Amino acid sequence: MDIDKRDQALIALLQKNSRTPIIELAKALSVSRTTVQNRIETLQRRGIIKGFTIEFDPEYNLKLLKAQMLINLTPGVSRTVIKQLQAKPQITSIMSVSGIYDLIIELTVEASSQLDQLVDDIREINGIEKTISCVVLSKY
Repeated sequence: MDIDKRDQALIALLQKNSRTPIIELAKALSVSRTTVQNRIETLQRRGIIKGFTIEFDPEYNLKLLKAQMLINLTPGVSRTVIKQLQAKPQITSIMSVSGIYDLIIELTVEASSQLDQLVDDIREINGIEKTISCVVLSKY
């Protein structure tokens, strides 16, 4: 995927702040607003830009409670279970793994009561045989 220097500059500006108004991007790149909008749309169509995101305040992130859950599944249910897990916004990552467990999921909530409820909800999903939960204390 070759991209020119102007697209590289646009991508760099969007990486710093994906909410920068088109007019500011156009001024920074010395091009028209239409040019910037067209380039963004082209980058999206080509799959170079998949989406726009936000960055949270580090203080907010420190207050979040994160956990990992190791999951054993009944044979033949992984697709169904994964779809149900993907529907839960508090699950930030789902990984299929080798070893004695089938999945590892990462959970993010604001309070221990929410984690308790989420763990109970996950354990009630048909096809989940066994789970082990680990609360993350620190990340380095």
